[in-house]
Amino acid sequence: MIDELCRAVGISVPRGWPAYFDMAKAWGARTDLTGADTDAELAEILFLDAARLIEAAWLQSVGSLVDVGAGVGAPTIPLLLASPAQRATLVEPRRKRTAFLRSAIGSLDLANRVQVLEHSVDPDAPIVEGAPFDAALSRATFSPERWCAIGSRLAGEVWVFTAGTAPEESDLRLLRRIDYEVPSTGAPRSILAYAR
Repeated sequence: MIDELCRAVGISVPRGWPAYFDMAKAWGARTDLTGADTDAELAEILFLDAARLIEAAWLQSVGSLVDVGAGVGAPTIPLLLASPAQRATLVEPRRKRTAFLRSAIGSLDLANRVQVLEHSVDPDAPIVEGAPFDAALSRATFSPERWCAIGSRLAGEVWVFTAGTAPEESDLRLLRRIDYEVPSTGAPRSILAYAR
């Protein structure tokens, strides 16, 4: 599954992705980690967005990321595995998921580049230790409009993951955009980068 996904995007499978997949699958069998029903769905959840970001070379100008509502750690952990120069802070309020993140980071030898914070971010006064970051991302935690307002207070760039639509209102300017489809469903997806 990982090989097919990467081949379709046009990248080689980064080192560590299969081990991360195996960990997420094992933990997912014991706890509600992703909601994936099949290995193919899990591979898409973990790697599709990261593969698209790698293929589009978005990481070349980004040294530090903050992932708010990090969940299972995707796309940030796959990005870190593919890009040894990047650092990240993962913010996740749910204890089971932070336990998974810490376990994965330790097992994948990422501990010197990743910090996990177990708390929520206040949307009205977003504060994350280590800010400002080069880029802020959040997948399925806030509406795109809300995330633009929050993320722009944490980083120079805000990455928005949507079902193909741009935020309706934003004071930010669009820097770049990736449009693609989820292989298993054909559903549209977009990643948009904004800055002030």
